[in-house]
Amino acid sequence: MAVPGILMRLSEGLSSTTLPLPGIEALYTLRADDNEKPRNNTVYFLNDISPLLSAKDQYDDDSATNNDVSWIICSFINGRDISTPKDGAPQTSPHKLPTPAALESVLVVNGSTPRPDKEADYHAWYDQEHGAKLTQVPGWTAARRYAHVKSYGASETASFYGLNFYEEENGLGGPEWKAGVTDWTLRIRSNAAKPNIRRVWKVMATQ
Repeated sequence: MAVPGILMRLSEGLSSTTLPLPGIEALYTLRADDNEKPRNNTVYFLNDISPLLSAKDQYDDDSATNNDVSWIICSFINGRDISTPKDGAPQTSPHKLPTPAALESVLVVNGSTPRPDKEADYHAWYDQEHGAKLTQVPGWTAARRYAHVKSYGASETASFYGLNFYEEENGLGGPEWKAGVTDWTLRIRSNAAKPNIRRVWKVMATQ
């Protein structure tokens, strides 16, 4: 059975080559917008990540040319789009964004690692409260959630990733964004096995 998901290809160097992967549904070329490293990220939306779980040879070929590259492979959990009811549950399809993110728009990627005994609370928080609150931030356009499955390379990973897309002009850091920090949010943070990995990216190209 096909497992939809993403490959995040992280590298300090910029690559102009698209990996020859099966089942590419969409591709986003991203540049860091947070002064952190690595500075480049290519996100492949795939209809099935299964072939990548035994693709070390392909990763080795990539890293032979780009020795700082890392692959992070994740399976799709659920998502939200503009059409999703604000007070409704996230949808389990579609995986690919129905409308491609605009050039110069912003993608915020949050990697979270709750303690194993607190994972159920983490998922409930994200699906019942946090995800819906992010939709209230001006400029928000879409969200997708993923579970880490496998990685190649040295980049630090998290157990779960939330990807939220925003227009170039947005309310990140503003009152609606700050309202997302609730008592439940603070409890989730206190139950983390390690600190979040938060990166902010600018969309440079799409396919």
